[in-house]
Amino acid sequence: MQNMLEQAKAIEDFIVDFRHQLHMYPELGFQEFRTTEKIEEELKKLGLKYVRFQPTGLMVEIEGSPTGKCVALRADMDALPIQETTGLEYQSRIPEVMHACGHDAHTAMLMGAVKLLYANRDRLKGKVRCIFQPAEEGGGGAEQIIRQGAADGVDMFFGQHVTPLEPAGSINYCPGGAMAAAAKFTIEVSGRSAHGATPEASIDATLAGCQIVDNLQSIVSRRISPFDTCVLSVCTFNSGKAFNVISDKAVITGTCRFLSKALGPKLKEEMERVCNGVAEAYGAQATVDFEVFSDVVCNDDRVIALVRQAAEKFMDPKMVKQMPPMNAGDDFGAYSNYAPAAYTFLGTEGNGPGHNEKFRIGDESLYVGAALDAQMAVEMLDYLNGENL
Repeated sequence: MQNMLEQAKAIEDFIVDFRHQLHMYPELGFQEFRTTEKIEEELKKLGLKYVRFQPTGLMVEIEGSPTGKCVALRADMDALPIQETTGLEYQSRIPEVMHACGHDAHTAMLMGAVKLLYANRDRLKGKVRCIFQPAEEGGGGAEQIIRQGAADGVDMFFGQHVTPLEPAGSINYCPGGAMAAAAKFTIEVSGRSAHGATPEASIDATLAGCQIVDNLQSIVSRRISPFDTCVLSVCTFNSGKAFNVISDKAVITGTCRFLSKALGPKLKEEMERVCNGVAEAYGAQATVDFEVFSDVVCNDDRVIALVRQAAEKFMDPKMVKQMPPMNAGDDFGAYSNYAPAAYTFLGTEGNGPGHNEKFRIGDESLYVGAALDAQMAVEMLDYLNGENL
């Protein structure tokens, strides 16, 4: 009997073509209607019943023997508001929208895994739920579909992300905290406007805002332990509309990334302390809106062990590598609040970084990702039924 990698190689053309179709017609978060319909078309060919999420996305289950165990595989589907300039034959046909993070590849790999699992359903000691998730890019898609039942009854989760920064076909994993929690913040500074010629009559929101930006940098360097990974980045500053009017309002936005969940409340508290203190010193007022929109992606040791076991069944062990944690975020972390989970990275080579108009990945690794998805489903179910490890 062919192993999972050999079976995946046999459907490689399907996986690559499916990915190219998605890449040409990318859709933003909660707008993935065409993508959802493409997945539905393939599921109907297999005669599989599925459940639609609202407004987009779906999940489908492949039934094996009735053991009562259930594992889930997840792929995200949404694109980014970027104008693609790769020049690829299958470049985005949609202006200002691009798959610049590889979600088209994730979806294609999981669609390939659905085919593999359906063909190998007699090997499944339980059922496999394949989740096609909308709106990962800051849209809260994971939490939204979890509220619609995506995590109900699941005993283990697995997901993958492609990376052009690692060798093609390599499986890269990080035990424990693998990807940072991501938060966004908005600071509004309110003062009093006045003519630029009479600054003494104003409460200068621009000046107060500039001092807030400067003082925010002391939070990571002086209020957070150097042993805790933490990033605080101010990314936009908007104030004033006329060259001769001192502004009464400044709006500052940015992001925080951290690998310890406990840092979220502490960062919010410290930002409020700095903003209120500086604003008061200038006679102004400040408000801070701080929202954690994706949790830490925390990989369970048991599931990571299964990843190594699954990959090494059909790959050179040298291609299965440990990697350091990263400050990029992903809402896959939401699933680990419900069951043990792991999220790994598939090397594709290509052109990085992600979220860039020239982002490009190679297609030659996609069948490897489909094989790993399918093999992980088998391994997780075997483990949950008392086999393996």
